[in-house]
Amino acid sequence: MKKVTLLKKYCLVGLAGIIAASAIGCTSEDINLDKDEVAEDVSSEESSHDEENEKVEDNNTGSTDNSSDSEDDKDESDANTESTEDADVSEDDTDIGANSRTAYKEFEDGTAKVKYVISDGDLFFNAEYNDPVFEEDEFYSMDEIIEACKELDYYNADGNPTITYTEIDCGDDCIPELYVDIQFGAASSLAMIIKEVEGELVLCYDELYGDRYMLEIGSDGTIEGSGSSAANIHSIKKAFIDADGNYIYYYGCTETLGLYNFSLYTSGVNEADFSTDGLDINHIGVDQYYFSEDYRNCDYFYHYFIFDDNYEDISTAADYEDSSEIKQAFSDAGVLPYTQDEIDEMLAERAEEVGYPGK
Repeated sequence: MKKVTLLKKYCLVGLAGIIAASAIGCTSEDINLDKDEVAEDVSSEESSHDEENEKVEDNNTGSTDNSSDSEDDKDESDANTESTEDADVSEDDTDIGANSRTAYKEFEDGTAKVKYVISDGDLFFNAEYNDPVFEEDEFYSMDEIIEACKELDYYNADGNPTITYTEIDCGDDCIPELYVDIQFGAASSLAMIIKEVEGELVLCYDELYGDRYMLEIGSDGTIEGSGSSAANIHSIKKAFIDADGNYIYYYGCTETLGLYNFSLYTSGVNEADFSTDGLDINHIGVDQYYFSEDYRNCDYFYHYFIFDDNYEDISTAADYEDSSEIKQAFSDAGVLPYTQDEIDEMLAERAEEVGYPGK
């Protein structure tokens, strides 16, 4: 038997080789030629003739030696050229991501700014939820970002916030992104992911967390949040930033333990008439899955389960048969519930569809 999952998930806690090239030196053997001895009884004319021939041989030998040395020099020069070219290639290989790292360091030092863009990953500075403090396509320093947070009057922290910069690799392409964590206090923090795109720093994602909502950013750009809106209602969400800096939502799930304040929605904000008559509302839980963060325009997929006083899942196959009173209550409300296996299959298909890099 397994514990109810989201009760455990609520308390979550917040990359190049150097290739060396060496010159290859080529050597050659010395060419040694012995002179023929001249016989003492040979005539002076013949001796003179032989001496001339020997001089020619000696000249030819010297020429051979010089040619060999020239070839050696050429081979060594070619080897050095090859080594230099290899070194250049190796340097290019290790240079991947260097421009990004330089830009991130300049942002940390306060000499570079990040561009604000309205995107799916704009969750905190989004003007829909907060008064607009940034203009789209304008650039802002870290100090200006902090002042904007204070301008929203969202934080009550004394002194300066604690800022942590961490290199991550969204999309596993060896080109780094910058994860920035700004802690304003024990109960409020801001997470941001910044990407260098064609010489510009772009804010890909920003989200507030703390107090009753915890956030975990993975080194692969995965984003997992978990929180509680009531004692018996807990939620999780999974998303990620891809290699191009796009924020992609994987799925969310809201789990309700007990049906005493449970609301069933067919989609979006359309609430269904769900009757709990005859049901043990204190021992029935419901998982509500969705594939969009826009709660007003999304479809819901429901899974129910039965738990005991220790919050152990004690559901059996019979609880999902058509004769089950719980399943009948869902059916009467016009909602088709799914088994856990069906939900797992649905999530696997969703992960493949969006390219989710996590587990």
